[in-house]
Amino acid sequence: AAPSIGRLTRDGTSPRRRRLRSHTLREEPSSLARSSRPASPRYASGATMAATAMGGASVVGAPKFFAAGSRRTVRGASALRGATRPAAARRSNATVTRAQAGQTAEGDRIVDVSQIVVPEDLIGIRAYVRWEEAGMPEDTPPEWQAAEYAKARLDLQLEVLNGVTLNDIRRRYNQETVDGDDEPIFSRGDADVMLDNAAGKFTGATSNVVPMETRPTPLDDFAPTIEIPGGGEKQKVAIEPEEWIEPPPEQVGEYHSDAYAHRDLRSIVSHRAGGDEVAAPKYSAKTFMSRWASFDSPNTLVNQRLYTLGDDSEMLVQMYQDVVEDESASSGPRKRVMSRSVVITTDSQDDLVLHWGVAKDEPGQWLLPETTVWPGKTTAVSDMSVETPFVSGQGCLPAEAFDKDEVEPGEEDLCYPIQQLTIELPGDGADELMGLQFVIRNKEGTSWFRDEKNGNSNFHANYATTQHSKAADELLETIIRSEAGNGWWTLMHRFNLASTMLEQKCAPGASEKSIAKAVAAAAKIYVWLRYSSNRKLTWQRNYNVKPRELSAAQSKLTKTIAKLFCDAPHLRDVTRLMLGTVGKGGEGGQGQQIRDEILNIMHRNDVKEKKGIWMEEWHQKLHNNTTPDDIIICEAYLAFLKSNMDISEYWRVLSEGGIDRARLESYERPILAEPTPRPTKKVALIKDFQNYLKILKSVHSGADLIECIKTANKGLGGVSPALNYARVAQNGGGDAIQLLAACVDARHELRGAGLANPSDQEWTRELLYLDLSLDDVARRAVERSGEANYGLEDQMRLAGLVMENLALSLPTSNEDIVLALIEWRRVEEARRDGDSQWALRAKAVVDRVRLAVALHADDVAAKMQPAATEIGVACGIEHWAVDLFAEEVIRGGPAFALSLVLSRLDPLLRAEADMGAWQIISPVPAVGYVKHVHSLREVMNETFTRPTVLVAGKVGGDEEIPAGAVAVLTTCSVDVLSHSAVRARNMGCLFATCYDEAVLDSLAAFDGEPVSASVMGGDEVVWEEVDASAVAVGAGAGDVSSVPKGLKLAKIPFCGKFSVPLQEFKKGVVGAKAINTLALNESLGGGKIPAWINLPKSMVIPFGTMEHVLDDAVNAGVKAELASLVAAIDDSSETALERSLATCRACVQRIIAPAGMLDEIEAAMVAAGIPAPDDEDRWAKAWSALTHVWASKWNDRAFVSLRNVGIDHDDLRMSVLVQPVVDADYAFVIHTVNPSSKDQTELYAEVVMGLGEALVGNYPGRALSFSVKKTSGETPRVLGFPSKSVMLKIPRQTLIFRSDSNGEDLEGYAGAGLYESVPMDEEETIHADYATDPLVWDEGFRTELLSKIAEAGVAIEAALDGQPQDIEGVVKDGEIYVVQTRPQV
Repeated sequence: AAPSIGRLTRDGTSPRRRRLRSHTLREEPSSLARSSRPASPRYASGATMAATAMGGASVVGAPKFFAAGSRRTVRGASALRGATRPAAARRSNATVTRAQAGQTAEGDRIVDVSQIVVPEDLIGIRAYVRWEEAGMPEDTPPEWQAAEYAKARLDLQLEVLNGVTLNDIRRRYNQETVDGDDEPIFSRGDADVMLDNAAGKFTGATSNVVPMETRPTPLDDFAPTIEIPGGGEKQKVAIEPEEWIEPPPEQVGEYHSDAYAHRDLRSIVSHRAGGDEVAAPKYSAKTFMSRWASFDSPNTLVNQRLYTLGDDSEMLVQMYQDVVEDESASSGPRKRVMSRSVVITTDSQDDLVLHWGVAKDEPGQWLLPETTVWPGKTTAVSDMSVETPFVSGQGCLPAEAFDKDEVEPGEEDLCYPIQQLTIELPGDGADELMGLQFVIRNKEGTSWFRDEKNGNSNFHANYATTQHSKAADELLETIIRSEAGNGWWTLMHRFNLASTMLEQKCAPGASEKSIAKAVAAAAKIYVWLRYSSNRKLTWQRNYNVKPRELSAAQSKLTKTIAKLFCDAPHLRDVTRLMLGTVGKGGEGGQGQQIRDEILNIMHRNDVKEKKGIWMEEWHQKLHNNTTPDDIIICEAYLAFLKSNMDISEYWRVLSEGGIDRARLESYERPILAEPTPRPTKKVALIKDFQNYLKILKSVHSGADLIECIKTANKGLGGVSPALNYARVAQNGGGDAIQLLAACVDARHELRGAGLANPSDQEWTRELLYLDLSLDDVARRAVERSGEANYGLEDQMRLAGLVMENLALSLPTSNEDIVLALIEWRRVEEARRDGDSQWALRAKAVVDRVRLAVALHADDVAAKMQPAATEIGVACGIEHWAVDLFAEEVIRGGPAFALSLVLSRLDPLLRAEADMGAWQIISPVPAVGYVKHVHSLREVMNETFTRPTVLVAGKVGGDEEIPAGAVAVLTTCSVDVLSHSAVRARNMGCLFATCYDEAVLDSLAAFDGEPVSASVMGGDEVVWEEVDASAVAVGAGAGDVSSVPKGLKLAKIPFCGKFSVPLQEFKKGVVGAKAINTLALNESLGGGKIPAWINLPKSMVIPFGTMEHVLDDAVNAGVKAELASLVAAIDDSSETALERSLATCRACVQRIIAPAGMLDEIEAAMVAAGIPAPDDEDRWAKAWSALTHVWASKWNDRAFVSLRNVGIDHDDLRMSVLVQPVVDADYAFVIHTVNPSSKDQTELYAEVVMGLGEALVGNYPGRALSFSVKKTSGETPRVLGFPSKSVMLKIPRQTLIFRSDSNGEDLEGYAGAGLYESVPMDEEETIHADYATDPLVWDEGFRTELLSKIAEAGVAIEAALDGQPQDIEGVVKDGEIYVVQTRPQV
């Protein structure tokens, strides 16, 4: 309920509405009243006013409510109950209205209030005022409007009855008066009679109030009464509570759109495949002081920081130290700090004084400095501090420090008035100081400046932190110091500091830091703000903030975030997330409304500002420091009111919002009481607090869909059908898929309105908040879809929509999802067209998208979890909230919603493709103890002492199978020809992928228990519990005893030269790859293989070359260091092993080529027809690639593999096969005997787009796989379409250096893939676009190419005496190139 009529001003508005008039679009009652409106029982309805206020939109607004008729109770000496009176009469005396005439139409004397006639134009105005007082509900139904019009009539009738003249009412509404209407129509006696008649009707009525015995004060004491004069003793008529009736929900209807099938999805890709990474635009520094800080950074500068001083000045603190080599030092540090200096510079125009002390033993000390470090004019002001005035002068920067448009032609320097002070400190020695502590004051001492962004702590220049602190991350250090300290701190301070950090660390051009560093900084700030929004950090500490100050800080931060979204495309993913953690705020007006309106509500509803009353306690909290908690408190109070004041509803809503009694009592102005029931004010309070909730949300919550629509509606040109459907259906009703489609369509409309190419930060902010609210509605739609019984077609459409929604939520990194979505559209079309392989295609896309979601989750964890841990531990946040931080970020977003949808769809697709739940990679039985691990890599280094069945959450395909493992079962898709798969088959280890997480979870539940697992029917893994006696400890498949032990490698000596040509390839000099390359060339020349098979040019750097080069005097230091590092290798844990081996690899990469080596290699390349590097830079790249191959001797999987089979690592020698790179269209690997079925008559192969490293390098996802009988000439049978997310390309002519060791192809030991092959130029990683790939979609092309690959495999096997071969090759412009082959192990 809004102010009573008695509180309206002469222009027809309440004081509150008059103050806000400049901020509203709607017409005021006064202007409406002056318009020529018909005198009929109609008024401007909610729908009409909503359309006017929102630019003509047809349907917009919040839930609609209306009040039914209320009852009054006559209470005299006998406390008799009265009969029913109209609803509006429950209001106080100030709301009673007046009538126009005292007679009925027939001329009879009026004896009932309802017979009083009031002019219809006044009723219409009063009805409009009532609509405003009700919170201006939109789309009100006709019956509600009719009821409100009747109540407006009654309001005025009661006023007239109580002696108010018609002209009094007209003057109140700024209407022209009418002659003769200045006298009251009814006498006091007439009024008494009619009121007595009304009171008589009350007899026998019963109260609808439910007593609350638990309340400390009886309800009757809160019931307001009005006195009815007349006839001696006065009667009191108590106003009984009016009922609150929730309106029926809007009819949701249906939403149908064909935009889903016709949208240009490529337009939403963040950057095109093969294109450059999105680069940030460059901006110049914005202030003179920031330019000053960034222009000159000498080596002696060890740290600097820019602070704000007041509203319009900045201060730069720079710390220098002079370090020299101490040649005389026989032990200890060889460097010595000779001197230090702290330079403080400010652009403040006020004369300033430095109030300071020094720290000697601890960073936080404040000691009186020795006079030897006092600058001129320093005076002691206490026993621990001195003061020094700043020196005024001019600061000048050269013209190149500014943008061209900021400098006049010919201008050399630009100068600005500054103040500066330098304090010289001693260096190392007995007098060494850690640094300074200081504050700043103006000359008069009336203003003092502290570090307001860090809880108003002292400024400091701390050399101990610079040199010795482990927290090298200045950003995290600043956050932690602010949050974990005991100084002043509030949401306002946090938001202001966040704004400053974003401008300094992330804004384009603010520094020369890389894009990666800016992304890392933004991720840390997001972690911090998310902790804040989740109430994990304090919202108020020792400081009171006015609502308008908090609102202004929020507004500044959200505008800063929106500007970053516009200016830094590489930050759009994280800035979008960041905006969701902060309310929109305002420039002060909205914040002030929070403070003013709660008091207005209390006054309107006669709530006393009395200690111990719940509303007064909340009022004090709001005045002292409003926070986002107030939204939950308001919602809880509304739930209390609407439930007929059921206090349990109040606590339920608080609890669901994360607020308990302890939190309420923890506020600096605590809320100790519970809400007081006010039954006679219930409806009025509901109306008031529904409006107040909107005010709170406008400041503290930016992503409320209805409020966002209202804000953005004008700029959008109205509310589209998609946006309107999302509004209406967001809270239930309608179809989940239709709602999701509406959300996606609406989000595309926002892209068209500015989000695709954002430039205006204010408009971008409004669009982003609306986009976030639509994303939230979409997420809830996905949750609702789980309850629907959708068929396969609907499930597929749902999956496509959720993919699209995720792509829209990742404006920086959505390319992989978008390309998968485009292929998904083709799959849907293929299904409609009757493609027999549509389900197999769909399964590949689902696998790709699942992989993309997993990679996205890994990226979030990598960027955010370390910062979450550091901030969380330092600030004492609960360990569970710290440990699960990254996981909760994912679970709360659209990626997790997509994962849920795919989990429901996957079994349907597998059934359609006749795939089953398993892919069998190594089909052997296993008996062992179950062990559930997060990833195979984390246990790769272990040696299990008993047979172990590993259930691994992650398997990449490049890991070694740990010793003692008899089975590896995972949900990850792994190539059949990956290193892990080959090693599993070699070791006799069961290896399989399970596509049904629930199935594998049931096995993981047996963690620690013995089971027997086997392959049934060739395509399903089954298991059963067994007795421990059934497990043969230390024996069986997978144990290291099943692999030949004691294998020895011959120590191959250096052959005496650095290169070997093709014709000299022989055992003992080159590896098996080179030997087979020679055999292929001989077969090609002898006609044993077809002439259409191409072989690359080749030469070899032979065995023993690395060891020989290390013996050269130029590498004496490297050799000694490497020997020391190898001796110190620590394999006690996977982490220790990785660290040890990484230092060995880094050492090898520092090997220097001895004189003449590169000249010899160049000559060999030219002789072999291989294009040699043509300048020093290219040779540097070639040498780097060669040393990387040598260094791969110390990669972790190779070290573990050799150790597990007992091979002496020192005996391993590495030759290197050098070939030109063929920039392939496709790459393939062939096993001429099917590795899964062991069928000697069947060939199996895998094919990928681009270079072969995506296949042999075990990149995540599956390649296209096929099998074919070797002799039948049948069409190759596709077993699976590709799901790898990337392809590799090298855009220029280059070389590849292939590892070819003496430990790869041993009898009974598959060492292939253990060591690296490294191209001279780095591959370009491109997201694969399978939707346009003819290998996937052109059946004729696919059949021809796969048949040709198979034919090449069969020919090579035959040429090499029928021995099964493991062949690698590429396809370029339809030509087949075989780059290497080895015996299939």
